[in-house]
Amino acid sequence: MGRLKDGYQEFTKRANEVAEAKSLMAGWNKVIQFIAEGEGDFYIKFENGVATFHEGKHEKPDVTLKGSEEVFYKMLTRELDPTRAYFAKQYTIEGSMGDAMKFARIGAAVAKTV
Repeated sequence: MGRLKDGYQEFTKRANEVAEAKSLMAGWNKVIQFIAEGEGDFYIKFENGVATFHEGKHEKPDVTLKGSEEVFYKMLTRELDPTRAYFAKQYTIEGSMGDAMKFARIGAAVAKTV
């Protein structure tokens, strides 16, 4: 696996451990799909307050994020702000913008503990 998938596997693990992230995930049953140029597809499934990492494509994701491996990695490491990157058209969002924003809040909660 590449650095992006490795990073999001670690993100998923940490999201399940961080109290603020767990609180945000409670009752939020969604799938966030990543189409990452240069690394391949993967998704994170949030179900019953637990996040799980999966390789490949989900049949019906709630949100699909499309962009380069580099952009997603920089957002993961907080080198790049997800909102600014979106408005700069560095990646695209398909599906529920509200769910995408909630995913970003979970990411911020995990990042606070690093």
